Amino acid sequence: MNGLGVNPEYWRGKSVLVTGATGFLGGWIVRRLLDYGSTVIVVVRGERPESQYHLDNLAPRCVEYRGSVHDPDLIAQIFREHDISAVIHTAANADVNNALDNPVDNFRSAIDSTMLLLEEARRLDGSCTVVVSSSDKAYGPQPTPYKESAALRPYHPYEVAKASQDLMTQSYGKVFGLPVAVTRCGNYFGGWDFNWTRIIPGTIRSVLDQEDIILRSDGKFTRDFLYIEDAVDIQLGLSEKLAIDPKLHGEPYNFSLEVDVEIIDLVNKIKDKMDANSRVVVNANARAEIALMRVDSNKARSQLGWVPRFPLDEALSHSIDWYRDYLAKNK
Repeated sequence: MNGLGVNPEYWRGKSVLVTGATGFLGGWIVRRLLDYGSTVIVVVRGERPESQYHLDNLAPRCVEYRGSVHDPDLIAQIFREHDISAVIHTAANADVNNALDNPVDNFRSAIDSTMLLLEEARRLDGSCTVVVSSSDKAYGPQPTPYKESAALRPYHPYEVAKASQDLMTQSYGKVFGLPVAVTRCGNYFGGWDFNWTRIIPGTIRSVLDQEDIILRSDGKFTRDFLYIEDAVDIQLGLSEKLAIDPKLHGEPYNFSLEVDVEIIDLVNKIKDKMDANSRVVVNANARAEIALMRVDSNKARSQLGWVPRFPLDEALSHSIDWYRDYLAKNK
């Protein structure tokens, strides 16, 4: 049994819109839904760079639309042409530095897309569930561990965009009674993540390429993590529960391994698992990032019965094996 007891039969034959399908989490969700027999609708913008390879083998099995998730005409068309019963909204800027360099695009992609999807759900009057992926970064800089009862206090553009999605979803759930909810997760990791600026895939690739491991922080930043397969269980399992339990409507939920680990310790753990002696270079040039982050997942445990399937050490081993195999085949 997985973390939220996902029922494959629930998804068989359902039409599901997955935004951000070319991204890390979105691609994993698409693959799982196809395995379950869903009709999966995806939106793809532009050509697929390396970070979107996950979808390449999946796209022929999906219903693909070309365009932007914040295009109102496109979103209206999708809902007009399909009987959408669930939306998994993972589309957003995934790079904190890009959010600083392009704040308008950062806000537009997050806020406009969420507004359009929630409005479509409102028009359907409760027949379509929506799970919106927010982030632990929506809390902003405040004492940890973060609890859902805490006020969101973001200031970095990335944090503000995620918090905006989050609060809009809560509003539509509480005010209009819609089956929508928010996930605030620790940092995802696992196979198919080709954002090499992230610490886990970047470290693994550097070790495999026998290169220095470059840290943009001072190595003392503390982060909380969540293995990607647990993240998929969460999105789908929460969607199932929303369809039958009105008490969950508009609720935010934290999910993570709840492990305090400094970045330098995480890097050394990966090095030990890979029996590597790669040099670590500390740049300490991270811009406007929160130094200490950890979420409290007690609400998800008590209300949803959630437990992670993959502890950190096991999940890191799975990730190392995946990248070792993938990179050996794709040199």
